[in-house]
Amino acid sequence: MCTHHPPRVFAAGLAALLIAIGSSPLPRAEAAQAAQPAARVEPGLTLDVEGFCSETRLRTSNARITWRARASAIAGMASLAAAPQRLETTVFKGGFEKGLYVALPIGDAAADRPIAAIAPAVPGVAAAAQQTLTRRAFQIRLISVAAPRAAAAAADTSEMDAVVENLEPGVNYTWRLAVDAPAGRMVSPTVSLRAPVCPADLVEPLPPQTPRRQP
Repeated sequence: MCTHHPPRVFAAGLAALLIAIGSSPLPRAEAAQAAQPAARVEPGLTLDVEGFCSETRLRTSNARITWRARASAIAGMASLAAAPQRLETTVFKGGFEKGLYVALPIGDAAADRPIAAIAPAVPGVAAAAQQTLTRRAFQIRLISVAAPRAAAAAADTSEMDAVVENLEPGVNYTWRLAVDAPAGRMVSPTVSLRAPVCPADLVEPLPPQTPRRQP
């Protein structure tokens, strides 16, 4: 006598079997990421990252980021600033590969005209995962960008730098620069920095003095 199994019981049994033999399909986000071509890592595009405490804002951790591009890396572009550029950062292990990062578009930024970080739309990354990018560590902003100039160390190398404000103290950030070049999107090798902890440098006020009475 044949016993009829409801479809959902069969489906549950099949899922358990797939897991048991290690053949379960990739999660939708990972499968979509695997299908996407990776950005080209350009060794001629390099970053230096230095952490420091703001001199104007109490307990504010900042980063000064300098990037350099050899002439061969920007071939086909009029200058280093001719193509759209973005500083990208993540605080997650493998964050770039998983789409868990934010970007700071390079533009005309100043302390009173900051550029806020944005979370790029990455196909295949679930909305719930994207919401993790609103956490405190990603509430950073670009407050200064220097114009391109020739690097002192090499005549064929262009150099730019920027200041990013409001890093989460003690958190490890991984950075890269992304450039939309004529030949396609390219990124620099990554550089990591632990954001400095900036204690408040307060001076205790003196107690009020009682005026002396004149004799």
